[in-house]
Amino acid sequence: MVDIESNILQNLNKGKESALKEVYRLFFHALCAFGTRFVKDDAVVADIVQEVFIKVWARRTDFQAIYSLRSFMYLSVRNACLNYNRDRVKERKISFNDAESEKFAEEREDVFMIEEDVHRQIRNEVERLPEAMRKVFNLTLLDMSIPEIAEALDISENTVRNQRARAREILRARLKDKIFFLFLLCDIY
Repeated sequence: MVDIESNILQNLNKGKESALKEVYRLFFHALCAFGTRFVKDDAVVADIVQEVFIKVWARRTDFQAIYSLRSFMYLSVRNACLNYNRDRVKERKISFNDAESEKFAEEREDVFMIEEDVHRQIRNEVERLPEAMRKVFNLTLLDMSIPEIAEALDISENTVRNQRARAREILRARLKDKIFFLFLLCDIY
């Protein structure tokens, strides 16, 4: 059985550029979509994401799990986008009422902290899934198709469908309050 995530991380840790290309293929579009929540200029977001991949390569030996790599990339994109917006405001010399801008920044940081907590809880629940189900679910999160997952794990496509559906049911039941809260946050901001 091939554990794709593990292979990617091992090859990345060994300095194989093919692993970075695979991480790029798996995450580039998702990171760009995430970045557009903060910066509306697609070209700027693409540049920011490119810079994050440079950081990933520089720190390639720091990642021992796909979650730490994914978290690092998403946090780096978010922080770089926020820094870009801050710098843009300074460049254009847009003056905001200090109290209002400080309040907005504090509220936004609170939302990020809550989002991170919810994401951490979701990751913890995913880790509690049975191993086979967790592997199928994690590969689904990497945007792999049912046939790709079946081939990678050497199981039938029907097993992939069943494991994926069961994982969703379990996670939905365990996280129903947290998922609602996360969607509520997304609607507010």
